[in-house]
Amino acid sequence: MDYKHTQIGTAILAVMGTSALVLAYSAIVKPEDNANFAFLVVGVIAILFSSLTIKIGEGQIRWFFGPGFWRKSLDYTQIDSAKIIKTKWYNGLGIRLLSTGWLYNVSGLDAVELKLKDGTTVSLGTNEPEKLLEAIKKALES
Repeated sequence: MDYKHTQIGTAILAVMGTSALVLAYSAIVKPEDNANFAFLVVGVIAILFSSLTIKIGEGQIRWFFGPGFWRKSLDYTQIDSAKIIKTKWYNGLGIRLLSTGWLYNVSGLDAVELKLKDGTTVSLGTNEPEKLLEAIKKALES
């Protein structure tokens, strides 16, 4: 493996933690409203999107969320170019289809945008964009 990095989704965990606190307060104030399902949904989302792991090696760039949710990969041969970008705060977190292409992120605004040979783009959020870009460029040169 040429590169492997896992970014903890502090932004998603903060949002889910805040949601859990609001649900807990609601359960205390209005105990007759059953919040169990909402707690379950918040917990599942927090687990599934708790981190984003990116791996480069064996001819592919691979990434997945949390314990292995939503595994995706690209062969090096599909990639035309790569560059560091800043995403907008309103692009959100998780998996997003933007006007520029797919965005996968769990926290922060830094990402590496992969321009594919078919004209589409895939952006991978990371807290170490320079290292990721360097690893991608090294992989594409080999």
